[in-house]
Amino acid sequence: MFSWNRLNTQENHVPMELLRELVRRPLPCTLTSEADIDRLRVLRAAGYIVAMLPRPGSGSELGRVLAITAQGRELLAQLQENASA
Repeated sequence: MFSWNRLNTQENHVPMELLRELVRRPLPCTLTSEADIDRLRVLRAAGYIVAMLPRPGSGSELGRVLAITAQGRELLAQLQENASA
């Protein structure tokens, strides 16, 4: 099981940097910081990842990312194209 903590960084509305990191990691993986779990909630709600997340207020700090969805991969490809243009 892969697990890592990330530094808390400023992100825009959807945490694209975390999505970019996830696509480079072996999945499934576990994230253990509250800030990352909050970002995972946003990515999951947007349909970019499949994840098992704790209920808000549960006190658990484990979020398990199972997959990047086709929609998530398409978004990353579009962002890459825009960055290259």
